[in-house]
Amino acid sequence: MPVDLGRRNWLKNLLPQAVDTVATAVSQALPHHLRPPGAVDEASFLALCTRCNDCVTACPPRAIFTLNEGVAAGTPVMAPDERGCLMCDGWPCATACGSGALRVPEASTVRFGTVSIRREHCFTFRGPECGACGGLCPDSRKAITFRLSRPSVDEEACVGCGKCIDACPTLPKAIVFHERNVVDRIADSAAPTAG
Repeated sequence: MPVDLGRRNWLKNLLPQAVDTVATAVSQALPHHLRPPGAVDEASFLALCTRCNDCVTACPPRAIFTLNEGVAAGTPVMAPDERGCLMCDGWPCATACGSGALRVPEASTVRFGTVSIRREHCFTFRGPECGACGGLCPDSRKAITFRLSRPSVDEEACVGCGKCIDACPTLPKAIVFHERNVVDRIADSAAPTAG
């Protein structure tokens, strides 16, 4: 019986697309966690991460910690509003990962989100000068600039590393972290990754 190569090739090409579609759907259905730099999509991350804590140990500022409960228990996460990422040269967190759950980013910075200033908590909007948040942006991005001695955030330049939040002396903090939106994360997970 002759084999229809056109149909076979069509099926061969359909399978990777179906796998990608299912992986994207699973990633969207899973609870979201902010992962360390270079993390693959959530479904792949959960399958690949061995929960070895090598990335946690390799992180100089201790900005990576592990979850304690749920499906993702033992996996590494970040909270830039609690501890800022230094965007270390060579990405020691991703370099330490032997499972492929984290891949060394090609860029010198990654985008976790952005920050905003809560004027009601910022010293500079109440009189005294401060400036503790200035000059900390990675890659000389200058996401926080000062106008009339008051901080202003350029959301396009901000990567949400959280270093400014660490430096803010007010309690509660005058700088608030806003994670990237879901659309950005889905677009990133669909982009080709370095293997």
